[in-house]
Amino acid sequence: MSVIKIELKLDWLEEMIQEGSGISETLKEEVLSTLQAKMLSNAELAIKSKIDEKVAAVAEKVTEEFLTGIMKNQIESMKIPYKSDEWRAEVQYLSLSEYVGMKYKQFLQNKVLDEHGRHTEYSRDAKYTIHEYFVKNALGKDLEKKIANLIVDARQKAEQSVVKTMEMNLQSQLSADIISRLNIPSMLKSLQEKAAEIEMTGGDRT
Repeated sequence: MSVIKIELKLDWLEEMIQEGSGISETLKEEVLSTLQAKMLSNAELAIKSKIDEKVAAVAEKVTEEFLTGIMKNQIESMKIPYKSDEWRAEVQYLSLSEYVGMKYKQFLQNKVLDEHGRHTEYSRDAKYTIHEYFVKNALGKDLEKKIANLIVDARQKAEQSVVKTMEMNLQSQLSADIISRLNIPSMLKSLQEKAAEIEMTGGDRT
């Protein structure tokens, strides 16, 4: 909430009292005149501030659009000289997008690093592209551990599958006659009796 401070010079008030003039009417006119002048001054300042803000915003926008246009035109018209390693290759002038695309392709395809991540002098010594080397280091031992676990798990499942298949084949080859001769119920009963006997013998020793 704004507060307006009004200052009045009342030297003229004493003169009016001495002359017997209408004090109330004259005082009211003076107060209104002072208030109007103060309000007009505040309104002018507020309007000027708003105008300054608008002008600054427009100037900022125009400047930004102008600089953006200049940079865009410079980038679009920029040509970068490039010469490949091929024999008798000529210099080519590539746009920025073409040059970046070519470098990214080399980044993915060309092997330029050894196993320690150093650039090699001869292409025959290079083992990794830049992309391959950093992916390899990022994954590192964690990936190797996961792959090892997958191999172990796959081996166990394969062994279990082979054993189960052999059991099924063996069972299918045994005739009912051989199975009946084994007298499995009698064998189980005998084993149970033997286990009970061992348990009793062990209990007597304690």
